[in-house]
Amino acid sequence: MKPKIDKISFFSILFILFLISIPGFYAYHFTDWKNEALSRDISQRNAYPEFQEDSRIFDKRIMLRKDKSVTLNKSKLVFKGIKDKMIHLDVYLLELDPEAAYPHYISKADALKGIRLGDSRFQLLKVSKKTLQLKIVDLYKS
Repeated sequence: MKPKIDKISFFSILFILFLISIPGFYAYHFTDWKNEALSRDISQRNAYPEFQEDSRIFDKRIMLRKDKSVTLNKSKLVFKGIKDKMIHLDVYLLELDPEAAYPHYISKADALKGIRLGDSRFQLLKVSKKTLQLKIVDLYKS
């Protein structure tokens, strides 16, 4: 024969299990088990996808990505995109004031002829909404 379990002892066991599970749930749910460096690394990887490359200098050619910078001689160039059919570049003169941006709006025709930005002279090779390619014509060194 099966022993009968009365309803009071059954509910008291459920109540005790419920009271024990509350601190366990709290510890599991509200405690940060991750290492801060690990979570910071993961958030940085999510913010900068792997397919997004930085701006680079290849021999006599510069590839500028939108809102990325490249340092050449004593100036830093940042491609901001195309606005009203004009190329928008910010030039930072590192010797003069590294925090101040000098915006330049250049037409494609002028850029094809050649432009001087900072201590260097460039010629436009290719431009799109997200990239700008310039050829280094001359570097003026002082």
